[in-house]
Amino acid sequence: MKAEVIAIANHKGGVGKSFTAVNLAAGLARGGWRTLLVDCDPQSNATSMFDPDDDVEYDIYDLIKEEVPISKVIRSTRLENLDLIPSTLAVAKLDQELVTMHRREDQLAMALAPVYPDYDAIVLDLSPNLGQLVITALNSAEWLIVPTDASKWGRRGVNMFLEWSMTLRQHQVLSAQLLGVLLTKYESSTLISRDTLVGLRSDGLPLFDTFIPKRTAAERMVSDQVVLGDEGADPDLAKAYASFTVEVMTLIDQGRRNRGKHHA
Repeated sequence: MKAEVIAIANHKGGVGKSFTAVNLAAGLARGGWRTLLVDCDPQSNATSMFDPDDDVEYDIYDLIKEEVPISKVIRSTRLENLDLIPSTLAVAKLDQELVTMHRREDQLAMALAPVYPDYDAIVLDLSPNLGQLVITALNSAEWLIVPTDASKWGRRGVNMFLEWSMTLRQHQVLSAQLLGVLLTKYESSTLISRDTLVGLRSDGLPLFDTFIPKRTAAERMVSDQVVLGDEGADPDLAKAYASFTVEVMTLIDQGRRNRGKHHA
């Protein structure tokens, strides 16, 4: 069975995108899914959660541009069932270099193809921009998750991103199904959070039932390289991301069954 490729994407920064990617990947792995986390962001935030010593030998740039075999690029992590394709600052060069490459939108999909049978899920953490690497990564995905913070600008940003992605669909570059919008940094006690939730629902967007609460402990978890299931993880954040992971697994399982019926 081919791995399900899940892109975590939003061009707006500060919405908890990388934090969501690493915790979803950890949740899937702890749930028994063989998972590959692919860091497509030159900021390397996802990589730093599992490689705090920054001793990356090969990254996604080497995989795509230098054609280093994927077996040499993939690294195991401290979590069972979770592997990593790391990123470094060198990945920033990919946006420009992909533009001149033949079949540029297919480059990541082709690079990942040899290991599709080895995983149940591949989670892509994308840069907060609309560059060529983001387009290439989105082209490789079956599923799209868009995190957004509970703010007026967050709501505006997610709608802008989805309008842009619709243009990619019209040009047959993006075929991923929108699995849902994940509301992050949510505070039920604040009017802006509640208004953002109402606004997103009125926009007709598919929202996950789980909201990720706003917690200063998220910064501590990042600082300590702590993810869902680790000792020391914030209980509220761990509970929320565990619930979110179950939602993702359930929706993807439903998608697999529907896909099988369609193919039949």
